[in-house]
Amino acid sequence: MKYKIALIGAGYFGQRHIKILSQMEDVEIVGIADKDINRARESAKDYGLKYTDDFRELTDRASIFFIVTPTNTHFEIASELIKEGKDLFVEKPLVENPSDAILLLREAKKRKIILQVGLIERFNPVVGTLIRHIKNPAFITAQRVSPFLGRAIDTDVTFDLMIHDMDLIWMIFKKFGKPAIKDLKAFKKSLMTSRIDIAAAWLDLEINGKSICANLLASRISSYFQRTLSIIDEGFSLHADLINKKIVKINKNGSNVEIPIKNKDSNALYEEIRDFLRATDKRRLSSKAPSFDDVVEVLKIINHINGGVTA
Repeated sequence: MKYKIALIGAGYFGQRHIKILSQMEDVEIVGIADKDINRARESAKDYGLKYTDDFRELTDRASIFFIVTPTNTHFEIASELIKEGKDLFVEKPLVENPSDAILLLREAKKRKIILQVGLIERFNPVVGTLIRHIKNPAFITAQRVSPFLGRAIDTDVTFDLMIHDMDLIWMIFKKFGKPAIKDLKAFKKSLMTSRIDIAAAWLDLEINGKSICANLLASRISSYFQRTLSIIDEGFSLHADLINKKIVKINKNGSNVEIPIKNKDSNALYEEIRDFLRATDKRRLSSKAPSFDDVVEVLKIINHINGGVTA
């Protein structure tokens, strides 16, 4: 029996999802919806799919929906589909306002809907290997920068890029206890859009009485691409390149060791989608994807960085 899936949003990320879903033999894409009917038509024609400018035309045909639309549309679309009893995969961020996220997640839980937020780096094989080598972290720094591509300009770079690293850092810290933020300093600036284009954040945290720091940089106005995580641990440091899939461990004697990455050639988006589909089969939320609490906690931190609402 095939998964009956509809996809909402035929932009850059929507097309990536369509490509992956079309390769899965147990998936039937029943249609693509996009308010731009020409874009929907273009995306659909390569796969011989039904297309529409109104996702409601697909609700009778699909039990699973992928929402890959601008962030400011997520709440309305997800609310309608939750009421229809549809399982949802929503690309990050779920929404920008934590209060809206709480409403959606509470309603999904009440109706036993499988709702998963797309944070693809959790499925990057580098991350899985990196986490297994972290013993007692004292400091984490993350850099995620890109040239200006003209996409995702409806949202801040904190929601578009930094959220990936904040989610990973929060996930790592929670393995050692409950993180509590003692201080947070942030820099952010708009240069090319009306939203935040570059942001840096410094977090002082405490976990089980131990002080830990994190420093994050996100920019969409760089001259190059970079996705890196560095961890200062006890007696060694770890340096991970998430793009080139490489981890180097530097011991306190100065020796460098490259750590083999398990399943290095796996496709993170493919693995993330399969993880979500397994969750719909088992009727329980994925343990690898962000939990509902993770989603809300990270949104609150991002809003704090942005200077907006935190609850």
